[in-house]
Amino acid sequence: MRYECRGCGACCKGHGIGLDVAAGQLVKLVAKRPELAAFVRQRGDAVTAFNPRDRCWFLADDGLCRVEVEDGRAAKPASCRLFPFNRVFHIGTTMVVDYNSVICPLQIGDGGVAHAEILDEIMTIQDPAITGTSLPADGDLERERTIAARIFDGDYAAAWTVQGEPEISGFEHVAGLPWQLPEGATLAAALALTPSMRFNELYGPRQYRPRAKMDAVLAKMWLAWLGFAQLGAVLAQRALGLQELTTIWSEQASLMHLLARWNEVPYLKPGPIELTNEPLVKQLAQRFIDNKQKRRPLGEIVTSVLESVDPVRRVTTLKLADAIVKSAL
Repeated sequence: MRYECRGCGACCKGHGIGLDVAAGQLVKLVAKRPELAAFVRQRGDAVTAFNPRDRCWFLADDGLCRVEVEDGRAAKPASCRLFPFNRVFHIGTTMVVDYNSVICPLQIGDGGVAHAEILDEIMTIQDPAITGTSLPADGDLERERTIAARIFDGDYAAAWTVQGEPEISGFEHVAGLPWQLPEGATLAAALALTPSMRFNELYGPRQYRPRAKMDAVLAKMWLAWLGFAQLGAVLAQRALGLQELTTIWSEQASLMHLLARWNEVPYLKPGPIELTNEPLVKQLAQRFIDNKQKRRPLGEIVTSVLESVDPVRRVTTLKLADAIVKSAL
């Protein structure tokens, strides 16, 4: 993957900019722009400069960074120089560089900044708060490397096989339409994005299962995601990009998880649990409680409760039920 900034300014409209304090960047910026000192804050080990929601203090009307234009690229805040490859982690002795496909409208293509240049940039930054985030070394990184290698070949069949030839059940019942593989540019973007989505699901906050037990679940979540991507492409009547596909993963994760574990047996222990006022969610919870002896698979219970419900209510109910499904499994 390569990156070429087109100056859309999307990355310059967040709430703050990360500074390489260890390299003296904050001192240099404040020396030339003393007003900045009033807007500095500390979040954990990181020091950032706060800016309004609308735009960075340094974003000019022509879409360019005033710091870079006036002082050169080396003076630009560290996290801005790295963007969108500014998600840098360390797992044991391995450095993982992820990209921000939530904010940046990345596209797949030739030209632009190459991998080696990004690595060189990372090595110039001294502040560990920007490039030194440590993650637990309890995941199978070699497996992820193998999967990524097959996926970056752009071959769906190889990507499917290397993940254990997963299968998806229940998609049509949940979505109301049969599962179909996306084609063309949508599939190419989804394949390129897959290693990042896997990484974030493994090390992100959702934690549907312990990392060591996520392989089969992640593979089936991936298939469900591809099915939702195809529905989105049909709805939009065009190919979907990396940014849109990232949002689909995030928004549909609860349904993807449910579909990935469609054939597993849920059981919910009796006791207090926070529920919505949606009666169908309460029905599902009660069926999970009653399932200790019956040992019915998740898909059978979901179908029995929601088979006569219209697709819109079915989807909204299942999203509201995410917490009890996660607990029951």
